[in-house]
Order: sequence, then structure tokens, then C-alpha cells
Amino acid sequence: MALMVGSIGTLFIDNLHTVTLGKARAIGLAVANEKIEALRDLPYDSISTKNGTIYPPGALLDNETVIRDNYKFNVHTDINYVDDAYDGYITCPCASGPAAGKPKDLYPYDYKKAQVTVTLVSSGAVVSTLSTDISGKAAETSSNTGILSITVLDANGQPVENANVTITNASQSPAVNIATTTDNNGLVIIPKLPPDSLNRYQVIASLPGDSTDGTIPDPAGVQNAVKLNPNVLVQQITALTLAIDRVSTLYVHVTDTSGAAKSSFAVTVTGAKKIMTNTDVFKYSQASTTNGTGDITLTGMEWDAYSFTLPSGYYLVSSSPYSPVALNPNGSLTANLVVSNSSSYPRIVSVFPASAQTGTASTSVAVTGSNFSGGNTLTLSLAGQTSINATGCNGAGTNPAMTLTCIVNLTGAATGLWDLSVTNSGNTATQTGGFNVTP
Repeated sequence: MALMVGSIGTLFIDNLHTVTLGKARAIGLAVANEKIEALRDLPYDSISTKNGTIYPPGALLDNETVIRDNYKFNVHTDINYVDDAYDGYITCPCASGPAAGKPKDLYPYDYKKAQVTVTLVSSGAVVSTLSTDISGKAAETSSNTGILSITVLDANGQPVENANVTITNASQSPAVNIATTTDNNGLVIIPKLPPDSLNRYQVIASLPGDSTDGTIPDPAGVQNAVKLNPNVLVQQITALTLAIDRVSTLYVHVTDTSGAAKSSFAVTVTGAKKIMTNTDVFKYSQASTTNGTGDITLTGMEWDAYSFTLPSGYYLVSSSPYSPVALNPNGSLTANLVVSNSSSYPRIVSVFPASAQTGTASTSVAVTGSNFSGGNTLTLSLAGQTSINATGCNGAGTNPAMTLTCIVNLTGAATGLWDLSVTNSGNTATQTGGFNVTP
């Protein structure tokens, strides 16, 4: 009896939920219909929301709450221009549009599409979605406005869909404050913007879990912006490309030349991407301090090449991987730094070539760094293998750009990442996994 009662009770509750949701959908559909009909009664130029993609903004609410039959609904209205395929596309890379005899379209506002989405406030469930196309008598005509075309790509140059894009310009009246998202081609096109040739249109692209990219105003003085705020010119298309991708984690581990962890040790991590030049301002440059085990954890890091700056009086003996380290999107990387306070300690910056085939009897290897001389020795070592001692080492250049060139014999060498060590006057600098012996 208990099983029967439980089953019947569950079935009753499910049926009640279905009936309730069905009633909510019927009421929500009526609410959406009313909103669509109200939009159709408005003048064409008045069909725009307060915070939508159409400038100038209109009086329509982007979101409003409607209560019907004890149901509370959120009504979201989204209005955008439509670039119809018939007369070509603004982004078409070819000389003509897709329709025979049609030129490349320079006015991507053929008509407007209004979409009304009704959701239950209590559960967030979508109960109704309706859309309609609305055309003006002469929507596509020349004007004294311009167009912004914004493309958002990832680290591999692929389009980013549904990226958040904001376009602002406080100098206009009314102020431009548009928030929208990219289409499946990573594209946003905003037509009919008031012209501005003073670089006051700021564009920012972002996505939760991704990095952020955007433009900045023209800096004062002699500095130059890497991505300057775009201008909008009359009857012209201004194209802009921004790049975002998933953020990553960079772990930094610092030891001295004896292998002991350096605690409470300051390291400045600097990326290669710049915001401004002449004088350079980097997108990321942050000083951090190691914990008790010599570690620093940096989260939310953009894909980039990161280098390391040490406190005065300390020198970077080696960095594994070689500095600057390349951090890929949506991943993690550990940079192992070996430091010394001795200015005469040998230091490894890079090696060329960084790999060679096993069995090569005579491979010339050039190590770039500091404190090298003809008396230096170079050794390759791998766990379980006999070390390979280089011959004919010769140092050249002056600090900090010296080169130690040696010959290594890879006959019978096992494949894998070998540690590369340079010894000078009893001091040894080791680049962990610094040389790759390939098949």
C-alpha cells in the first residue's frame, strides 16, 4: 500500500506540475502576443530599447515584470537590425553580394527583428518566445552616420560566439551605451552611429571565464595606444578586431642553486602584450611574493609569453621552461626558477638548437647566457642514462649576452628531455629538460 500510495502521489505531483506549467505557457504566450502587437503599432524609428544595440536608444524597456493570474513573468525584449542576404552582406569578402547582380552591401540595416522572451520569475523557465520582422518605408538610405564592425576571435584566430561586447561614447547626446553579443561568426555590426573623429568610442569584449580585450583613448603625451578607440566616420565602416580566450593558471616555483625553496621572495611577472608603447605599458605586470615553499599561484591569466624580474642583487640562473614561458589558453603551466645572488654564477637564457636526433655523432650546441668562457663545461644528463660530456667548448661575447658553443655526441643517446648543465669555476647552472633528443 505504501508503494502504491507513493507512486500515485508522485504521479499526481508530476501531473500537477505539468498542468501548472501548461497554464503558465498559455498565459505567457498571450503576454508575448500583446507585446508583439504593441511593437507593431509603434513608429519604425521608435522601435528600440533603452539598452539595446540600436542607437539612439528608445523608450522601450529591455526587461519588465508582468503579473497575470498569480503568475509573475519577466518579459525580455530584444531588437536588432537585420542585414538581409538579398542585397549582399557588409562582411562579404568578395567583390559582389551573394545575389546575382547585387553589389556589396554597405548599409546593414534592411529592417528590424524584434524578439520577445517570456520567462517565469519563480523558476526561470522560458514559457514563450515570439519574434517578428518590422520594416520601415525607407530604412536603407544614405545618412550622416557611420558603422562599427567588430570581430571577436580566440587565440587561434577562430570566431568567438556569444561574446559580450560593449560600445560606449559619453560625448554623444544621448550617450552611446550599447551592450550586445557576437553572432556565430564572432561579429557585431552597429550601424547609424553618430560620427566622432576624436577616438571616443570605446569597445570592450569579454566572456565569463575568458580574458578581456578592448580599446583605450589616445594617451596624453608621446605614448601610443596599441588598440586605440576607433573613430566613426560618415558613411564609412570602421572595422575592429579583438581577441579573447579562456584564462589559465601560472605556477611559479623559486629555488636557490642548492635546490632550497626561496620563501618570501619577490618576483615580478610581466607579459609580452602591451597596452601602450613609447613608454611601454604592459597588459600584465604584477609583483608577487613566494610562500613558505617557494611557490606563487597566479590565476585568471591571459594566454601570453611571461618573463620574470628579480629583486636587485639577484640573478636568474635558469628558467624551466626557458623564459619567457608560453602560457596557452585554458590550461596551466609551472615555471621553475633557479636564482642566485652571485653575479659571477653562470646563467642560462636559451639554447640553439634545443633538440637533435639521437645517433648524431657531432652536434653543435650554442648556449646563450652569462659568465661563459672557454673553460666552461657542458653536460647533458638523463635519469638512468650515462651523462654526455660536450667537447670543444668555446665562449664568446660579453655579459649578459655571452654564447658557449660546444659539440655533443648523441650516438646511442636515449630519446627524451635531457637536463643541460653549464659549469664554471665550480658553479653549475642546470636547465631542467633543456635539450630534447628526438628519434
